[in-house]
Order: sequence, then structure tokens, then C-alpha cells
Amino acid sequence: MAFYTDKKERSHRFVLALRMGLPIFLLSVASFLILFLQPKAGVLSLIFLVFILLVIAVYFIFFLINQSTYENITDSTTHTFTPEYFFKLFNKWNKYQTITIAMIRITNLTGINEKYGVRNGDSILVEVTQKINNFFISKDIKVLPICRYKGGDFILMFKGEKEKYSAMMELFLAKYQENIINDIEVTLNGILLDTKHVKKIEEIITRLYEIQYASDNRASLIDDNDIIPEELEKSVLNALEHQCYSVALQSMVSDNMPIEEVTFKLIGEHGNFIHQSRFIPLLNRIGKMSEYEKHLLEIVVSMAKNSDCSYALTLTAARLRNGLFFQYALELLQCYPEAKGKIIIILDEKEYSPQIKRFREQIAQYRAVGYKFALDNYGGNHVSMMYLKEFDVDYVRFDSLYTRHIKEEKYQNIIHGLNITAHLCGASTWILMVEDDQSDKIASQLKINVKQGNFYEKIRLKEKE
Repeated sequence: MAFYTDKKERSHRFVLALRMGLPIFLLSVASFLILFLQPKAGVLSLIFLVFILLVIAVYFIFFLINQSTYENITDSTTHTFTPEYFFKLFNKWNKYQTITIAMIRITNLTGINEKYGVRNGDSILVEVTQKINNFFISKDIKVLPICRYKGGDFILMFKGEKEKYSAMMELFLAKYQENIINDIEVTLNGILLDTKHVKKIEEIITRLYEIQYASDNRASLIDDNDIIPEELEKSVLNALEHQCYSVALQSMVSDNMPIEEVTFKLIGEHGNFIHQSRFIPLLNRIGKMSEYEKHLLEIVVSMAKNSDCSYALTLTAARLRNGLFFQYALELLQCYPEAKGKIIIILDEKEYSPQIKRFREQIAQYRAVGYKFALDNYGGNHVSMMYLKEFDVDYVRFDSLYTRHIKEEKYQNIIHGLNITAHLCGASTWILMVEDDQSDKIASQLKINVKQGNFYEKIRLKEKE
């Protein structure tokens, strides 16, 4: 099936050829008419005119050939639109109607390039492009602009709202999410977003990546949030400035001191909750994440100063590696010495720190002044396993996968092994999402130290003081 992008490229080159040839043709015709209308025109005049026209033609052609290198509208590998041309086309379409933008990603392209070579990676890009094009053309979408934005990320543009294409996207992923191309495993995912609330292409691209970041474990994600980006940013900044936070707690069953996990949401101007998946990427983008996490730590430390419980909260590893943040954390415990030993910082990091020696020293400094540490996604994230051998930590929290399958014998055997490993490394073990009596009994038999879930207590909002 023919690509819409190929048709557009051919028409673009035809227009470019006209731009080269038509001015020369018109100049030649005009020159010959003027020459032959002169009564004294001779052969010498004709030769001189032809020579001048030839020089002009050669110069003009070479100039336009050089200029055409700056006017490529398609990618040389996949023959999809370049981002620059795609964005121009988007602005043209978006003037008259709602547009849906889809992003389809080859999630393992980096691994393919490393394992099979860049040439095979390029062939995968071409094959995936053909699958995308053929699938949607088979659904009677004849005009399908496709852009290879970067790496293995393709952006598609449809006319109409996202509800019209959501089932189509799910069907595409059901067919191609995991497939084999040239004996190479290829995994895809997809995201949809329309322009009802997000109008600018830069904001759309940013939002697509925010959705992707917030949901790496789902095959497809459709943005159902109706908050306009400008209003969201204004609401988030206002909540941050006035520290409008919703604080939720969940108690756990522990072998030692009672523990409560603390989670936060922002409260918008109209009293609505803003979920972390919306405001965390925004805070990272505008450089306000450090301010936000300082507020969280201050709130939790102030809660712990007059309590018999320990409080656990999640902070980003990048913040913990910041020396200024450590100084702030130290000053908090100096102001509230009663909170020492009651704050558990949950560390969840997807990538192994390249400066592991320095990070180990920083974790030791936090623990020396009175903070405790927990590694999250134990058994599910290899980084947690790597950090367990590098750091002295107080807790490791099992990945939720093990809780969901805790009634299965094989999972129980794995939990048992991981539990022994953690204990031998000096860490207490922690399991979450325990929902029934049978799971509780199994967790107790496996000698897990901390148990959390709705079976013991549901999440509750902290009462305002």
C-alpha cells in the first residue's frame, strides 16, 4: 500500500522541479521573443543570448539543488515526515478541527541496536512503519501523516477526537504489541491525545511523554484528563506556593514500631485533587521538584516529632544525591530532634547510579543523622537488588507482583529466598497490598516483618490540625 508520506514527497519534488524549470523556460521564451522582434537581430546576438541563458540556467539549477537539501520533508530511513514538516501540517489541520495525535513507540529499539546492530535496527524501523501504515489504511484512513520524531517514536495524526480512534489503537496493539520481525522480538506501545484542551504541538509532545512516563507498565494509555495545560500549571504553582496538600496515611503491621506510609496530592483552586501523574512531570519540567519534596519532608518530620509511629514517604534518588537537599534534611532533624529514627525514606530508582561510591556515602550520611531507608520494588526491579548489596538499608519492600501471586507455591518459594537474602543483609522485609486473611497468614508464615494493605487498614486522609 502506498504511503501518504510518499505521495506527499513526490508532489513536493514535482513542485520543486517546477520551481527549477519554469522560471528558466519563461525567461528563455521571453528572451527569444524580444530577440526576434528586433529587426537587426543576427546570429551573433542569438549565440550570445543562448550563452547567457545557459549560464543563468546552470546557476539557477545548482542554487535550487542546494536549496532542496534544506527542504526535505521525509526521513531518509523510514520515508516518514520530518518533525518540522509534520508540525507545519499539524498547524494547518488544527486551524479547522480537533486533531488526535497518537504516539507509537518501539520500546526495545535501544536493545535491538545494541544486540543486533544499527542496520538491523533500521530495518525494524522500516518494517514497523509499514505495519502502522498498512493497518490504518486497512481501516479506511487514507490520509495518514506519520512522523518519526526520534529513535523508535512515531507520531501519527488523525482528523477528529480521540474517542474515534481509541478502539482502533487497542486493536493495533493487540495485533502488534509483541511480534517477531526478521527473528527479532519487537515490542510496541501506544498513546492517544487530542487537541480539545491541549492546542500547541510542543505541549502535545510533552504531554505524550508525560503519559508514557507515568505508565510504563500499560500497553496503551489515553489521556482522559480535561485540564487545560495553562490552567494546570497555574493551579499547581498556586498549590505549591500555599502548600495546599492532601495528606493520606495507611497504617501497617510491624514487628517493631508502628509505621504509617504517607502519600500526597495537590489540592487545586477549586478543591479538586491533582494526581501525582499530572503534577510531578510538570514540577520536573519547571524546576520546582526540589521545592515540592522539601515541603513533603518538612510535613512528615513535623508529624513524627510528637508521634510514637514511624512515617514512610517516597523521595526521588536525584534529590537525595543533592548536597543542598541533605543540608536541608539535616537542619529539619536539628529543629525536630524528636523525629530522629522515625522517618523512613523509600527509594525507588529505575536506573543504577553511575556514581555508586558517592551515593553509598550519601546514604550513610542520611542514616547517620537519623533517617532510615527502604528499597522499593524488591525482587521486581534489579536496581533494588544491586543497591541491597551496596547500601546498608533498614527495609526492602517487595514488588507488588509477589503480593498478587502470594498464594502460588512458586512465588512463595521466591519470596522465601528473597526474604532470607534481605535478612542476611541486615534489612527488614515489607510487603504491601495484602487484601485477605489467607494472604496475611502466608506473609506471616514467610516471616515478613512489615505487612501493609486494606486487610489491616485502608488509606485515610489526615485530619487537619
